[in-house]
Amino acid sequence: MNRLFLNERAILLAVILNSLVIFALYFPSQRDDPWLLGLDYFFILFFLMEVVVKLAVLKPRPYFSNPWNRFDFFIIVGSLPVLFLAFFDVPDTTILILLRLFRLVRLVRFLRFIPNVEQVMQGLGRALKSSVLVLAALFFLNLLLAMVTCHFYADTAPRYFGDPLVSFYSIFQMFTLEGWNEIPDAITPNSASPWRVGMTRLYFGSVVLLGGIFGIGLANAIFVDEMTMDNNRELERKVDALTEEIRALRRGLNA
Repeated sequence: MNRLFLNERAILLAVILNSLVIFALYFPSQRDDPWLLGLDYFFILFFLMEVVVKLAVLKPRPYFSNPWNRFDFFIIVGSLPVLFLAFFDVPDTTILILLRLFRLVRLVRFLRFIPNVEQVMQGLGRALKSSVLVLAALFFLNLLLAMVTCHFYADTAPRYFGDPLVSFYSIFQMFTLEGWNEIPDAITPNSASPWRVGMTRLYFGSVVLLGGIFGIGLANAIFVDEMTMDNNRELERKVDALTEEIRALRRGLNA
């Protein structure tokens, strides 16, 4: 029985099945289905037994020394209040309902089966650190353009630029090339003068060019470059080793 609870693949299968049950419970027609609710409570107890068995077999200190075990422990303990739903009728907005979704986080355990996951995570960390300055610059550029656009177009297009927050979101949409042509067309109707239409399109074209093409493109380039740096370093190491072998071979021939 201990092997059953300590088998990672069996636990992952249980996590997948529980996720499917939670997924089904969010359909309005299945929200109060007693069978699905019963299965959900069963999985909570199943995972609780997993924790109890692991603690009994591994002992607390070795158990909590493993980061994945700590991760599972806090997820499972945090899900226990959901069992109150079996005895009390609570509204859908309660925190107890949200705790059910909390268990979906356990799907992160699939990362353990990704080849070279440690190198991937290290590359992801480097990429995030290297992208911080670019992302911060994009944020302030977005904020600046949002304020400028709000100043000039708040009355003309309140739907997109009525206040700084709405304007910030609209500019961010244009950075992602979403609605980059629809927004200028909504601001300049057919009755607008050609000069106004041209200036508006020039302005928003510059917004797309600065944020969407240069800004987002630069952030992506830095991110990808840092993610692949391990491969580049390995290739450089092999090239250096090969160069050194060629030099040694030449020295042997010249001797």
